[in-house]
Amino acid sequence: MLCLLEDCSLNCVCSSELAQRISINEIAENMMAFNTNYKDTGLFGVYASAKPDCLDDLAYSIMYELSKLCYRVSEADVTRARNQLKSSLMLHIDGTSPVAEDIGRQLLTYGRRIPFAELFARIDAVDSSTVKRVANRFIFDRDVAISAVGPIQNLPDYNWFRRRTYWLRY
Repeated sequence: MLCLLEDCSLNCVCSSELAQRISINEIAENMMAFNTNYKDTGLFGVYASAKPDCLDDLAYSIMYELSKLCYRVSEADVTRARNQLKSSLMLHIDGTSPVAEDIGRQLLTYGRRIPFAELFARIDAVDSSTVKRVANRFIFDRDVAISAVGPIQNLPDYNWFRRRTYWLRY
């Protein structure tokens, strides 16, 4: 799913390569990566908003970085991402409402509440080979979903996006 936000504005120091590329080149006004888990499936993607004359550069940057997950992921990148995820999870449970939402989401998805120790152990088990394997399964040569509103004349067509899922770049 590509919705042309990692919550990033142009003036912040962003951590992912995609966020850095977007920020340095000022091709998006904001951007966020999202992942939603369900019991039997899931959804992930990137939401971004940009000026009409930046849509092609934004689309290229997003597809380049997503496709790169199939081939080039360093252990340092994975370690940084694991630490960011664990920090985000801890910061998210800052009150009773977020805790209740977290419990409800886990019950619907897993049928039980997963203790943080177990959750962090699962996160720590992910390495660069895991990321590449999963990216090859769900990104490489797969159909994409695109949703766009506004003046999108400069947004590449569906076939352009589809072709970017099987670049043979190393």
